[in-house]
Amino acid sequence: MTDDEKRAAHSPRKYFELDTDFDVVARAPTHDWVNEDEQFVGFYPYPDQPFRGVRFAEPPRVRFNRERGRTAFRDAAPVTLDIWLISDRLKRSFEQIDREAFVFQKVVADYAGFSEPGPDYWFVYIMRVLDCVDEAKSVIRYQDDLPGVKNYVALVDVEMRPEIVGAAHAFRLTYGGQLIVDDVIVAALKAEKIRGFKFKPIKK
Repeated sequence: MTDDEKRAAHSPRKYFELDTDFDVVARAPTHDWVNEDEQFVGFYPYPDQPFRGVRFAEPPRVRFNRERGRTAFRDAAPVTLDIWLISDRLKRSFEQIDREAFVFQKVVADYAGFSEPGPDYWFVYIMRVLDCVDEAKSVIRYQDDLPGVKNYVALVDVEMRPEIVGAAHAFRLTYGGQLIVDDVIVAALKAEKIRGFKFKPIKK
């Protein structure tokens, strides 16, 4: 554990919403999920199942394109339905910090247009779902056009309920589905110079 991770573990916990770092996107090689259509034949979304119910009849094949790539490959890139494409080294970090939060699917990476292959890649999905927001102490924008349905549209200034979060470092919120990580994960990924994520604080 790095010094930043140790400090994070012994101070009040902070939480962040995962988002895409578009500065990295603009410079890194792009990718295409070339057999995506085949994977979605007969698909019906089940948020509580791995990859929202996508069943991989064959490994997903991802082709990388270097036409726009002026920097190294990203470690993380959004795919669809809260599925992310992540590098092998990011997978190892997630497993070391909070193995039970994630499910993984190996990807067949195609580097045919490159002089040498890049890293191994995986699809990842956060399985853990928590109803852990202290709404009485938080400022949240709710969806207001669906009577009887509670949905978080934006986390403006959010307080978590520590008795619900427990030792979890990564999870999705029950209402809204936002992907949340804590400062332990953020410190570890920054120390390893992981590229592709932006971490948005959920508390002012």
